Amino acid sequence: MIDLTGHRKRKRKRAERAKRSAVGAPPGELVADPEASKSRLTAIGLGGGEAERLEGCTLEEALALRQRRAKLWLDCTGLADVDLVRRIGEAFGLHPLTLEDVVNTDQRPKCEAYEAYAFVVLRMLSGEDSEQLSLFFGEGFVVTFQERPGDAFDPVRRRIDRGAPRLHAGGADYLAYALIDAVVDAYFPVVDQHGARLDAIEEAIFEDVDAVQVPELHAMRRELFTMRRYLRPTRDALGVILRLERPFLSEETRLYFADVQDHCDQLVDLNDTYRETAGGMIDLHMTLSAARTNEVINLLTIVSTIFIPLGFLAGLWGMNFNPEISDWNMPLTQSPYGYPVAIAIMAAIAGGLLLVFRKKRWI
Repeated sequence: MIDLTGHRKRKRKRAERAKRSAVGAPPGELVADPEASKSRLTAIGLGGGEAERLEGCTLEEALALRQRRAKLWLDCTGLADVDLVRRIGEAFGLHPLTLEDVVNTDQRPKCEAYEAYAFVVLRMLSGEDSEQLSLFFGEGFVVTFQERPGDAFDPVRRRIDRGAPRLHAGGADYLAYALIDAVVDAYFPVVDQHGARLDAIEEAIFEDVDAVQVPELHAMRRELFTMRRYLRPTRDALGVILRLERPFLSEETRLYFADVQDHCDQLVDLNDTYRETAGGMIDLHMTLSAARTNEVINLLTIVSTIFIPLGFLAGLWGMNFNPEISDWNMPLTQSPYGYPVAIAIMAAIAGGLLLVFRKKRWI
């Protein structure tokens, strides 16, 4: 299960640092996060049906690869080196304000359109956590910035290595689509995992209400709510891409982006359904627990009601009035059948009360 709670804590810390560093700072100033991972570049040149990959390369080597290939995918993992981020922005003509959004990793998913490129921010699920993905795509290039190693792009890399025709022959917009599609599709297993867990809880809640952990349902509901905050703006960002009228976005690729938006719509619907289901299960758990408590209280009340008259009789006969002084003092205490008669009277009272309770369907 994705640990979105830990992400929220880190996000609050980053937001606090950002507020402190932003006081008096000019727009577009890049401030490194002290906890950011070390920056590392990977460049992949595509075109001609064969990919050329440079792992751990320099920016100059990546730019040289761009000259040799039809399109370039430059991936920067880790944001500790803000100077490298700045130089990448200068090399590809990226606006300083977008670079500021890259290093301040508490951005809401969005898409901003510029003349020569589009800037897309997404929340990417990676391993047991989530991170901000900043993606730029324009004519002949795709640039991605990740917070740390580990991403959702392995399916795209495998397709590139296999020589997938569309990835090699298509434009950079199709490569951007493939990457964004991989990020969105990575939500499906997580959402499905929540759905399967909710189904299991729903079955267990009727078998043994005590076996269901309400804190787990609350945690699941919070995670679904967090994913909702990621998915809804992601859907809006895809809508911005679909409305783009730029030469670097072809009509054919626009259809593929529409398919990604459809996937995002499905995720939003599933997420909302599961979130409401989790809330309903919490209410159901409370209702069943209250009903069970009422049953216990009802049983205890019946037992108490039966023993109240019995206790009264036992207390009455326990008073120390001397029967030798008067026949009215403690009747039956001197009779050889006094004890059996007293027990019989108590049993008759208890039996009569049980019959009354059964007739009224209280037991």
